[in-house]
Amino acid sequence: MTRDIDWDALASRLRDAMGERVLRPGGDSFATAVALWSAHPTHRPEIIARVESTADVRYVLESVPGDVPIAVRGGGHDWVGRARAEGGVTLDLSQLRGVRIDKTARTAMVQGGARLEDVIDAAAEHGLVAAVGTVNEVGFTGLALGGGYGPYLGILGLAADTIISAEVVLADGSIVTASDAENADLLWALRGGGGNFGVVTSLEISLEEVPAMLAGTVVFPTADMSEVLTSLDRVLPTFPDQLAVSPAIGSGPDGHAALLVTLHWSGEADEGAGWVRAIERLGTPLASTIGPATPQQALHALDGVFPSGRHYTLRTASLTGLTPEVIEVLADGERRRTSPLSAINIHHFHGAATRISADHSAWALREPHLMVEIIAATADTEGHDEQIAWADRILDALRPLALPAAYPNLLPPGDTARAAATYDSSISHLDAVKRDRDPTGRFTGIPIGLPHPHQQTNQGDHP
Repeated sequence: MTRDIDWDALASRLRDAMGERVLRPGGDSFATAVALWSAHPTHRPEIIARVESTADVRYVLESVPGDVPIAVRGGGHDWVGRARAEGGVTLDLSQLRGVRIDKTARTAMVQGGARLEDVIDAAAEHGLVAAVGTVNEVGFTGLALGGGYGPYLGILGLAADTIISAEVVLADGSIVTASDAENADLLWALRGGGGNFGVVTSLEISLEEVPAMLAGTVVFPTADMSEVLTSLDRVLPTFPDQLAVSPAIGSGPDGHAALLVTLHWSGEADEGAGWVRAIERLGTPLASTIGPATPQQALHALDGVFPSGRHYTLRTASLTGLTPEVIEVLADGERRRTSPLSAINIHHFHGAATRISADHSAWALREPHLMVEIIAATADTEGHDEQIAWADRILDALRPLALPAAYPNLLPPGDTARAAATYDSSISHLDAVKRDRDPTGRFTGIPIGLPHPHQQTNQGDHP
């Protein structure tokens, strides 16, 4: 149990080094800093420390008593509230957004608070891309530590797979580098094991050069859903690494329900054009926006679709394919959807991500699969419980059809069994790294199925 804390005295001590970047409840700055992507969580920290350096992080960890909850905020694209330390201290890394590119080595140094748009913009200046997700506001470090599905998964792997090294501040304030040359076990754990081992203040990641890019969305009427998804399931195993296709059930451009199939091609343009035609011929499209695109344009395609400040609750399941039974569950979900803001997104795991060895990453789920992301969304609290029930109904129907594993970055804290299945035989090794680097359990990010509880802290973001 956390002992009584004189929060004003603790804030005063932190301000000795950090000045007005240490925030307490009550002011406008605090209200802005505490806001997350989802307005649904009600957790509230007692102190927010807006760090500007690794030294700041160390100072906070050394100053805050070890039994006080610590949370880490990167991009703040969080639906559970893990980026807020309830009754504790949130380390806000949002001021650390620098990205430095080494074009020759095809690498980037990414600070802990950088968002996906920061990474993509910096890499694109040199004709390179990074393994990012699909929403520009997501924090890159949280995405990468917890896995990181995205349109470049086929050519680069998960965002976690691209981590070359990391600067980490451990629970006792010590600063270490995790790389193949030093602290290799910690690097292995960080590649998919989440923010469970320390505060990651920077990552070195690998990048890739892409000769051309095609991106956009084909909109099909919901009446074509069964036909399109059945045909898509048949061709998915033939997809080359350069092709990413993500079907979604939601509201189309005209506000009516639709099946939206987003395509992302990273390769030679002529070959990609053939795949565009193949996707458009899956049904009778209402519209298609697929065409030449830059990495920045592709990343910003969803701008405004899931804006910050709404109420969001997420559910997830991983599937081996779009079987008739799965398609019926999805179709039923579409029929029962009462909020036009809610959606079901499906991400295809294939290509390079399936060819990563167990000694490279803690992430063990390497078979081709589909990650289903169920987003219950409302403008405010009104009707949100109904949308949560809608999402839970879909998840309950998918469970008998799904893999034992599910995407930890989207799981709530208590869903440890499905998280553990994602790491499978890596769990004992993860546990050993955890006990060695954070023996008092000061850090807990995404659930990873460890056999002992830890405090609720986080350096994680929505994919």
